Amino acid sequence: MSDTTATDYDTDIQTIANYVAAVVEVKAKITTAYTAALDNVQVAFQTASPQEAKPDVVGVLLKSGLKTVEKVAVTAVKDSTGADLGPLVDLAHALYDEVDRAAKAAANRAAADWISALRATIVNNYARGQTGEALRKQIEDEYKSNDEGGRGGYIGGIENELEALKTVVPPAVETIAASMYVSWINQNFNNDCMDGTGFIQLLFDADGNTASASVVAPLGDRIAGALNNVMAQAGVARLMDLDVVKKVCRDSTCMGFEGNNTVRADTNDDDAHTFLTSDDNWSKFSSFSA
Repeated sequence: MSDTTATDYDTDIQTIANYVAAVVEVKAKITTAYTAALDNVQVAFQTASPQEAKPDVVGVLLKSGLKTVEKVAVTAVKDSTGADLGPLVDLAHALYDEVDRAAKAAANRAAADWISALRATIVNNYARGQTGEALRKQIEDEYKSNDEGGRGGYIGGIENELEALKTVVPPAVETIAASMYVSWINQNFNNDCMDGTGFIQLLFDADGNTASASVVAPLGDRIAGALNNVMAQAGVARLMDLDVVKKVCRDSTCMGFEGNNTVRADTNDDDAHTFLTSDDNWSKFSSFSA
């Protein structure tokens, strides 16, 4: 091996080491953000019974938080850079599997208890003590299996992924938590935006003043309080920006709206329609109240 070749080899091995270190760091940031969101959700469900918060329903809620993480921290970066980010995709899939296992094993357990156990499992298996040694060895072996020409192309791919990893930023803990509370509301929607469940309700009095805002769903008061605690940091400025069905009323006249605020159920009162579809009026509700 010539001096130049040896220098290139050493440089490539260092690039691999840098890449693995970056993977370990980003994985830690992702798991830390997600487990912090689990803490938030655990508090919201602290006194919920297994019947109030069934494991299969809560499991979907927890996976919705993972989808938010994957969309922001992985998919968006993959789409913008073209990098594969395989280790981060593998992490997301592993965490989905952990949620499934925890939910299936949680029959007759209070949600807060098994969410706490899930959090401990994720911290122990995916955050603490991660060195990336197995990944480093795998990549070095793949690199060494190429001839000199192939190694250049291989290391080029590693360099591209390393640059992409530098742009990965997990969503805020509050954003993850908010997505999970939204999932809870949506899962409880029974296709009736007037007399059913699974939506938020915003009430104006006859004079057009704000009267109340609530979550119409099981554990609605707890979910409303939890959302109040995270919406501002999650970038949700008003309740109408939540991606859930809404029922908005002025006195006894009501309209229903989809998650994206298109009209689901209209009123034949033109004045009420104008009032209830007003952006300015929607902005008067920035948090839930009694």
